[in-house]
Amino acid sequence: MTRAGPNIAVYPPVVSVIAPVAAIALEWLVPLAVLPEAGRLLLVVPGVALLGGAGWLAMSGTRAFQEAGTNVDPKQPTLKLVGTGPYRFTRNPMYLGMVLLQLGLALTFSLDWAVLGAVAVLVLLHYGVVLREEAYLTDLFGQDYQAFLAQTRRWL
Repeated sequence: MTRAGPNIAVYPPVVSVIAPVAAIALEWLVPLAVLPEAGRLLLVVPGVALLGGAGWLAMSGTRAFQEAGTNVDPKQPTLKLVGTGPYRFTRNPMYLGMVLLQLGLALTFSLDWAVLGAVAVLVLLHYGVVLREEAYLTDLFGQDYQAFLAQTRRWL
């Protein structure tokens, strides 16, 4: 059993910051004009709801880790398997929040590039982090983690 952290290829907080900055820059440089103009209530309301959901997932996922006494930073070793809070229904609430953040920004501010950013964030996190963490956690927690995999969805 290994105690070193998972060998992640990308650092999720950096992805979460770079993606919206890139979407804003690309929107300014190469506007796609697919979404309606910003400010339309039909898009702002679900956009703000997605932003709220993203924030809730990030905060409650972090809180669940802290309450369990394990590291939040994905570069650090995992000390305990967490199945409380949002981990009851998704294995990756903080990462899911990062994807929802992109979609919320897209709708709220009419950022077409943020929709593509959401896809990029999902792919980067899935292949660069999630699959690597799952292999690490399987090695670390064995049957307990296998049971968690069987009862809890990866994303939704």
